Amino acid sequence: MKKFLFSAFIFSWAFISHAQIDSVAVAADIVKTKLGKDTVWRSSIAFGINFSNVGLNNWAGGGQNAMSFVGVSVGTVEYHKNKVHWNNFLDVAYGFQRLGSKSAPFRKSDDRIYFQTKFAYEQTSKLRYAALADFRSQFAQGFNYYDNIKKDSAVKISDFLAPAYITASLGLEYLPFKSTSIIFSPVSAKYTIVNDAALSDSGAYGVARGQRIRKEYGVSMMVKYKADIVKNVTFATQLYLFDNYNNFNVDVFWDCFLYLKVNKYLTTTFTTNLIYDDDINIKRDNGTVGPAVQFKNVLAVGLVYKLNGYGVR
Repeated sequence: MKKFLFSAFIFSWAFISHAQIDSVAVAADIVKTKLGKDTVWRSSIAFGINFSNVGLNNWAGGGQNAMSFVGVSVGTVEYHKNKVHWNNFLDVAYGFQRLGSKSAPFRKSDDRIYFQTKFAYEQTSKLRYAALADFRSQFAQGFNYYDNIKKDSAVKISDFLAPAYITASLGLEYLPFKSTSIIFSPVSAKYTIVNDAALSDSGAYGVARGQRIRKEYGVSMMVKYKADIVKNVTFATQLYLFDNYNNFNVDVFWDCFLYLKVNKYLTTTFTTNLIYDDDINIKRDNGTVGPAVQFKNVLAVGLVYKLNGYGVR
């Protein structure tokens, strides 16, 4: 696993270091903006809806009826004045699907809550003091399903705040390029919350049996990159690494996002999410139980509506 993490970090760093893309629409939290003495607020929110439906009637080729729906909302609120920068980011999504007849139950297909806030103070044009905190969880119960039809074949594995991850850190932010941010934090904390009695009693997500919170302290690093690859195609990635002071088991949160704009309202997105935590035991595909890489990818085509706000005081 250490070889995998080292290779992943080297790949990310090499990609960022050698990218020769001149980004126009770069996320505001990694842009070195000069705003004079004015107080500037910027806000942006985008709503997306993805829907699909497959209906079959006497279809000789076989298959099943299917219906799916995913709603996504992404918002930012930013404050800049002189050397002070405060950036807030919220990403939420929820989706469900039904496979088979109309009597089949709807089941969750996507569920995400991610909030990040960062306060930074400029020391130089490329170096800032930074404080960072983020929160990850989901809205509703999640299950492992062992039968596509029977509702009682599900085993509950998650819920709201079960798990939830809260990280906080203090350190330095380095901006080597206009589209890149690297935050190194020698003082970091990570809290894993399992606010569900049954899950906490079983020791899920690395908490001690019967406990609701697992506390860890260590060092962390976050690498963020966002740029336009070609016209109307944007790529963004965020890699977060956390290492507990007590051991050398690096926890990984790695998100990638590819955005293709067809027109003002129609978009295609491809997202991947990778998580590795040595304290979380997972039932692997081969039937064994232990730490494993968690990976999710979502390809979506749908409608999006965006609102922007800008103010100077």
